Amino acid sequence: MQKKNEVKEFSFSAPMYSYEVENESYKETDGEKPKRYTRRAVAIVGDKFYKGQFLPASELERAYKQWEGTLHDINHFGTTHIQGLTATSDILYFIGYNKNVTYDEKTKSVSMDIVHNENTMYGKAWKAYVDLVEEAGQTPNVSVHFNAKVKRVKAKDLPVNYTEYGLEADDYIDYIYDVSPRALSTVFRGACSDADGCGI
Repeated sequence: MQKKNEVKEFSFSAPMYSYEVENESYKETDGEKPKRYTRRAVAIVGDKFYKGQFLPASELERAYKQWEGTLHDINHFGTTHIQGLTATSDILYFIGYNKNVTYDEKTKSVSMDIVHNENTMYGKAWKAYVDLVEEAGQTPNVSVHFNAKVKRVKAKDLPVNYTEYGLEADDYIDYIYDVSPRALSTVFRGACSDADGCGI
């Protein structure tokens, strides 16, 4: 049973999309002007259920700026790597960081640029994987990582039409609040998908 004011860890996944930008660090003396590819991810959408727990858009709008400058890893191995029965972090799996984080009031979604560094341990593997998935006509998925609290509320108190989810007015559901962003991760599949409005 959830203890009052207990902080829980969450990871929800989504796809990402890409676009081309000029290298901001380019100098005329460098010769041919290089380019880098920045991936932008729609990381998560609010006012939806994820793994049976409701994430209100109002909490994302309050907390989204805290994702600015957070690190980006692979399969959450940088932030939470399970070894046996213990969870540890591993800096080898970080491949970049997240910037230009925005919140869209119309779509209730949080988006961010993924700036990756090929000089990291798995930087080249990450880029090759993202390119490979796109070449195959698929969408690379990302997964948000954050801490939050959960409380029980009645379905009738949700900011959505609870009947669309097969709920009765007095049904109790888990409501996520006090979100504290930690990271974004590239994963194979996650809870947030194209059907939820998430993607690269």
